[in-house]
Amino acid sequence: MMSNSNKRYQRKGVSLKFIGLLISAFIFVISSTLVVSLVLISHQNEIVDQANENCIQLKESSNDIQAASDYLTAQVRQFVQNAEEKYMAAYFEEANVTQRREKALDKIHQLSEHTSRHEEIHLNVNAAVNESMDLMDQECYAMKLICVANSIDYAEYPEIDAANIDGVDPSSRKDEALNAVLGTEYILKKDKITSHINLALEIIDELMNENEKKEALNLYNLILFQSVVIAVNVAFMIAVIITFFFYIVKPMNLALQSIEANEEIHVSGNREFNYLVTVYNEVRSQNEKVKEKLTFEAEHDKLTNLYNRTGYVSLFRRMRLGKTLYALIDIDGFKEINDKFGHDIGDRVLVKLAGLIEAYFKEDNAFAFRIGGDEFALLIENIDESEGYSVVSKFEQINQVLSVPKGAIPAFSLSVGIVHGDDDDTTDTLFKKADNALYKVKQSGKSGVIYDIQ
Repeated sequence: MMSNSNKRYQRKGVSLKFIGLLISAFIFVISSTLVVSLVLISHQNEIVDQANENCIQLKESSNDIQAASDYLTAQVRQFVQNAEEKYMAAYFEEANVTQRREKALDKIHQLSEHTSRHEEIHLNVNAAVNESMDLMDQECYAMKLICVANSIDYAEYPEIDAANIDGVDPSSRKDEALNAVLGTEYILKKDKITSHINLALEIIDELMNENEKKEALNLYNLILFQSVVIAVNVAFMIAVIITFFFYIVKPMNLALQSIEANEEIHVSGNREFNYLVTVYNEVRSQNEKVKEKLTFEAEHDKLTNLYNRTGYVSLFRRMRLGKTLYALIDIDGFKEINDKFGHDIGDRVLVKLAGLIEAYFKEDNAFAFRIGGDEFALLIENIDESEGYSVVSKFEQINQVLSVPKGAIPAFSLSVGIVHGDDDDTTDTLFKKADNALYKVKQSGKSGVIYDIQ
C-alpha cells in the first residue's frame, strides 16, 4: 500500500508520459495537415514553375535567335573590314553547322504550343528568322566583293559563289561591301529583327505575368490555411516549451550549474550554457591560433618569410593558370657571393631580395616564394598578358637597386624569366616555360629580364 506522501506526489503535476502522448498525437495531426498543405502548395508551385520555366526557355531561345543574327553580323563586318578568312569561316560555321537560329526556332515552336498566345509568338520569331535569312544574301554579296578584291578563295562556300557582283566597279568593291553591311539599309533590316524579337519577348513576359496571376489566388488560399495551421502549431509548441522548461530543462540546468560550481543543487540563475560556450570558444580560439602558426611555419621560409616550396606547390596548384603570370628568379653568382663574403652575407642578400620583391609587388594577387637556395618565384593571379610588361619594369628597377652595394651587402643582380599561362597549361608546363625564359637570360649574359610571350 502506498504511503500518503507517495499518493500526494502521484497526484501532483502532469505526468510526463501523458505529456509525451499528447505531444505525439498533436504532432501527428499537425504534421499530417502540414504535409497535405505542403503537397497542395508544391503542386501549385510546380504548375507555376513549369509554366514560367517554359517561358524562360522561350525567352532564351528568342535571345538565341537575336544572338545568332548579331554574331553573323559581327563576323561579316570583321571580314569585310579586315579581309581575314577566319571571320568568313566563323560566319559559315554558325550559319551552316551551329545553326542557332534554326534550332532556337524549332524549340520555340515546340514550347510555345503549350501557351495561349503561340500564334503571336510564332509570327514574330518566324519574321525575325526570315529577316535574318534574307540578310544573308546581302552579307554573302559583301563577302564576295571582298573575296574578289583580295583574291580569297570562296569555292567551298556556294552561298558566296551564288552572289552576283556584276556591274560593280573593281575600284569600289570594298566601299560597296562596307555599305552593304554597314549602311542604312542593312541597319534598318537589323532593327526589324530586333523589333520582332522584342515583341516576342514582350508577349512571353505577359504570359509569365498571366501565369502568376492565375495561380496567385489558389496559392493565397493555401497559404492562408497553412498559416492557420502554423499559428496553432506555434501556440502548442510554446506550451510544450514552457512545460519542458519547468519539468526537465530548468532542473537539469540548475543541477549542471551546481555540479560545475561544486555546490549543492539549488535554485539559481542559469549560467552553465554561457560557461560552456565561453570555454569552448577559448579552446577553439587557442586551437585556431596554434593551427595558423603551424600552417604559417609549414608554408613559409624561416629566413626570408616568403612562401617556401610547400606553400609554392599548394598555391600554384590552386591557381587558374590561364590568368596567371609566372616569374622564375635566380640570383646571379650567388655561390661566388657565399664563397667571397661568407654565408652570413649570403643570407642577408637573400633577405634583401625578398624584401624588395615584397615591396615592389604588394598587390593581393601577387605571391612571392623562395623555392630553392637562391631561386625565387613570383606568381601573379588574375592578370592579363599585356600587364606583364609592368612586371618586367619592376624587376628592372629591382636590378637597378641591387646594382648599388649597401653596407656589407655587395652589388648583385637577378636573372628573371617571365611567362604568362595559357588555359591548357599545367604547373609543370608553365614552370618549364619560365625555366626556358630564365635560361635565355643566362645565355645572354645574365642580369636581365625576359618576358617570353608564347
